[in-house]
Amino acid sequence: MTMTAPTAFRLRQLASSRRPATPATGGRRAAALLLRLACAALLAWIASIHLHLWAEGYRQIPTDGPLFLLDAVAGFALAATLLAWPRPLAGLAAAGYTVSTLGALVISLSVGLFGFHESLSASFAPQSLIIETITVIAAVAWSVLVAAPSCPPAGPSPRTMTWTEGDHDTTSNARLG
Repeated sequence: MTMTAPTAFRLRQLASSRRPATPATGGRRAAALLLRLACAALLAWIASIHLHLWAEGYRQIPTDGPLFLLDAVAGFALAATLLAWPRPLAGLAAAGYTVSTLGALVISLSVGLFGFHESLSASFAPQSLIIETITVIAAVAWSVLVAAPSCPPAGPSPRTMTWTEGDHDTTSNARLG
């Protein structure tokens, strides 16, 4: 299986440490920063919930216990990565991590996971469903926001006609068509 040139280029662009050629507007830059900080905080919150549950007794559950600790470490690492390396690839990794964590919780609530069946009345189960869903949405939104090219600056209207008379440029609002 080989990658096409545009696909390989796009993947390199997502992971690149270079800034986009077109600067983002002030509002877009502020929104991206707030979303990135929110994602990092949400990831740390998810990680702290897993670490708390592991410390409070989940470490005694075979297979699931070590996975709770791994989930906590991965959540803190991704939060730090998102803060230190603000690239769309980091956001997509955070979204993937959160989707897998959310999926594991849903499976554990419905049919059980590795012999352990979680309940909605358990500590942090309803909060985790909400926090993890919001984190997935925020991480994907941030990744799309920073990966999408900025809109080009507004130029002349397509209905505006420009022509040169002598040494002067003249613009007319005459209708074209």
